[in-house]
Amino acid sequence: MRRWVDKILSLFLVVLLLVACSTKKKVTVAPADVEKMEFVSQSPSITSSTDCISGNVKFTAVVDGKPMTTRGTLRIKADEGIRIGITALGLVEVACLEFLPENARLIYKIGKVYSELPYNQVSFLQESGIDYRMLVSVLMNRLFSPGMDDVSSLLTKMQYSEDESCITAQTTKMNGIVYKFFVDKSTGNLVRSEGLHDSGGRVVCRYSDFALLGDRPFPRTIELELEGVDTSVTLQFVLLRVNSEPFDFAPQEISSSYEKTDITDLINSLENN
Repeated sequence: MRRWVDKILSLFLVVLLLVACSTKKKVTVAPADVEKMEFVSQSPSITSSTDCISGNVKFTAVVDGKPMTTRGTLRIKADEGIRIGITALGLVEVACLEFLPENARLIYKIGKVYSELPYNQVSFLQESGIDYRMLVSVLMNRLFSPGMDDVSSLLTKMQYSEDESCITAQTTKMNGIVYKFFVDKSTGNLVRSEGLHDSGGRVVCRYSDFALLGDRPFPRTIELELEGVDTSVTLQFVLLRVNSEPFDFAPQEISSSYEKTDITDLINSLENN
């Protein structure tokens, strides 16, 4: 049981930490792309005011063709934190991940061990331009603007194209990564985000099963796909019950009986299990 839960938590954390990019170079939007940019700017992924999400989640991880499924909870308060709880048999929480504005925490209740580290002390996060705001955006089905509060500032720096179903907005390259956002032409929903790395790695996030959540359509199914040189992992989570009602968010209290360990070492250890 411990090995199974560890593997799912490790894969989920690694995939989330890979989803980000940053761009500083200014790109003038071509006149032919203004209409596409204006369409993307009206997407609920940009205009929605939803800041809180909570609900039950079913996780399925597929590693080397072998599926593993468990259940848990998801709580997001945009300016305060993300909490993902993993339960045994859908009843007892055995572990959780917390992404707070200043640091990430990984807590194993069954082993009484936890890790935490500020984002700015993790070289991988700095090199990839990953911060808390981006993690919130990915889980809340938002287009994101790395390092900027106003996502509209990013839109004028992107290139646009379209096919039969989607308008695509593409960032310039930063730290070897190019990101694409696919917005459905019939609904305006963000249905896919894709990151391509010079190394050949590929990260894809697909959104589907949209239903109203408060004032906006929101995906009930989110699928993350990670492809590396030697591995391919798919992680899907389905929101079984979700609402956008405001709630108070507080980080998990950690008992003095828990042992603290280095988060990077812990992630590496879990990946090797």
